[in-house]
Amino acid sequence: MTGRITLMMLMFGVVMIVVNHWWTRTWMTERHLERLRAEAAEAASPLSGIMQHLLRRKQERAAELEMSYAALSPRVDLGLVCDRNGKVRFSTQLQWRGLNILQTPLAKDWPQIRKVLDAERSIDVWGADQQSLVVASRFYEGYDAASKGAVVMRYDYTHELEQLRSDSVHDFLAHVGVLGALCLLLWQALDTLFLQRVAKLLECFRGASSKGGTPATLDGSDELALISQEFADTVKQLREAENMLLEAAEEERRRVGRELHDDLCQRITATKLKAEVVHELVPPERQQESELTRQLAEELTESAVIARSIARGLSPVGLEQDGLADALEDVALFVRKSYGVRCTVECDRVDRLLTDNAQELLFRIAQELVVNASKHSKPASISIEVKVLPDHVSLEVAHDGRPFEEAPAGSGNKGMGLHLMKQRLLTLNARLQRQVRAGTPEISIAAVHIPPNRANNPATTSPPP
Repeated sequence: MTGRITLMMLMFGVVMIVVNHWWTRTWMTERHLERLRAEAAEAASPLSGIMQHLLRRKQERAAELEMSYAALSPRVDLGLVCDRNGKVRFSTQLQWRGLNILQTPLAKDWPQIRKVLDAERSIDVWGADQQSLVVASRFYEGYDAASKGAVVMRYDYTHELEQLRSDSVHDFLAHVGVLGALCLLLWQALDTLFLQRVAKLLECFRGASSKGGTPATLDGSDELALISQEFADTVKQLREAENMLLEAAEEERRRVGRELHDDLCQRITATKLKAEVVHELVPPERQQESELTRQLAEELTESAVIARSIARGLSPVGLEQDGLADALEDVALFVRKSYGVRCTVECDRVDRLLTDNAQELLFRIAQELVVNASKHSKPASISIEVKVLPDHVSLEVAHDGRPFEEAPAGSGNKGMGLHLMKQRLLTLNARLQRQVRAGTPEISIAAVHIPPNRANNPATTSPPP
């Protein structure tokens, strides 16, 4: 609540400052641009009168000198004197003299400039960037109405506008500083009156961290105590739902594994036997057909082995019959067959420390780590090691491929496998640590530390040697 109130005050202040800054900047900019426009018109109009006077007297040299004087102004970017057809008579930059105005940087403004030839007053047009102003003023080169010309001046106000923006930014920063000081005072007041109690409530929520556990509750019957009690009940229900989801996922994997083993593997085996019979029926003199049937039988044999390996990975019968070590050997065999990665297994007996369900969860974690490393890290070798230590069981999966890279928060790139592995870690009250050991080659290690769980082995009180 403290953070929310402070954030609301901060957002309100920011909105007010932004709106005030926008309004002030817009008003000041419009006012400044209007002043610049008036100054430019006042400067261009006398110049058109001077040009009219000098050209009527055929004093072209003096007119050229006058344009040179105009070029001395730091605001003047380009000045042209052109006739009604757009031919440039004089210019503040000599390279444009004698050309048509359509060949100069003011070509895009010529349609507006032509209007001044038939108007009684000068015109001014701001550029698209709102930093340059083109002012055009009419004059008569001779004494007849057809001898119209125009003085066109383009003024560059980049420096003035940048200075204006800089001043507005300074005002904005000053307002932000005042707002920050007020928010700090507000936060300190709320911390003294409210935050201490909230800190105690947060301590009660520590049990809901990623390490698992049950959150504690506050004593009393006030609002914060009721919130802590409701939170504890919600966490308990969420943990139960997560465990049910995890068990449902494991049961579905076991079902798919059984279907593969009992149906697909049997069909592949039967097809292999038929292929062998066909091979025996092919006459010896038909070597090509005999070789094809022999290869077909061999490939079906390999397919049956791979299918059984996948089925055992999904439904590890080794856990029930031969223990965790043989189930992990099946994972290693699957990795070697499917990814061509060298994989070794070292496993201590853990049946006296972990329940059957905990062993299956440990197997799934190892399977997920090994398969992910094989798919994404492209290693040459992987080692799986399960150790029985004095106070916990340790699982280490090490490989020489690319290190694991955690997906950015909020990216949506975390797969279901990583999510299920996290749930299994929560169920086991285990923790996962990743590290990279420097060397040649560099070794990436994922270590899982699992506390003992003897729920279905109550008679066992000590780990095996």
